[in-house]
Amino acid sequence: MPWEVRTRQDEIRFTLVVSLIVLAASGVLRSLMLPPELAMPTLVPGAAMAVMIAAPIGWIIARHLRAVHDLSARLEHALHHDLLTGVRTRASFYEAARALEDQPCVVIVADIDHFKGFNDCHGHFAGDQALRQFATLLAGNCRGGDLVARFGGEEFVIVLRGTGADQGRAIADRLADRVRASPIYVGERSLSLTASFGVAAWTPGGDMDHAIQQADGALYRAKNSGRDRVCCHHPGPEGAAPLQAVS
Repeated sequence: MPWEVRTRQDEIRFTLVVSLIVLAASGVLRSLMLPPELAMPTLVPGAAMAVMIAAPIGWIIARHLRAVHDLSARLEHALHHDLLTGVRTRASFYEAARALEDQPCVVIVADIDHFKGFNDCHGHFAGDQALRQFATLLAGNCRGGDLVARFGGEEFVIVLRGTGADQGRAIADRLADRVRASPIYVGERSLSLTASFGVAAWTPGGDMDHAIQQADGALYRAKNSGRDRVCCHHPGPEGAAPLQAVS
């Protein structure tokens, strides 16, 4: 297994191991190549010289290995995460969703209200800041095992593991509160946002795309009911009933 150098402690350990290997090899070669009357008197100076040569070389190699690991980690993160917001991409979301355990989940589709108008009024820099803060808020109010992904534009999808419909609705209400109460600072300006949320249950073995479609339908009902609210999918002809987010 390749040696992974991730931290400063790993660099020190790698340097020590390289130095010890070179020191041992130096001693073995000295005993094999020199007669005993020459090998013993030069043992200490030879060992000191071996360590003086090996330690800097080991340290340089360790630094390069750590740089390679850091670059690989950044590339891996960039491959699976949206560059602007830092949450998962759509492709990464589906890859992670395939590994969901056999437990019920809740799917939430979240969308920033009037985002095009926000961009047109305040500029794309402010829009990017809004997207970053919105994604940070969503991820910061979910657990480590939950999934948060940007599906495109201002639309995000969340999967809450081991969560029932009522708890998922309560979490969506809380997210709506947090968005409403979190100003966005662009220079000296303090701007506000609201968001709408659609919630649907996902059962083990079910189709994730179907659950997302149900949550998306609930989201559109929330939009059509006045925005800044949560709407849950319910089986039946009505599909979803709007619920005003707690203010």
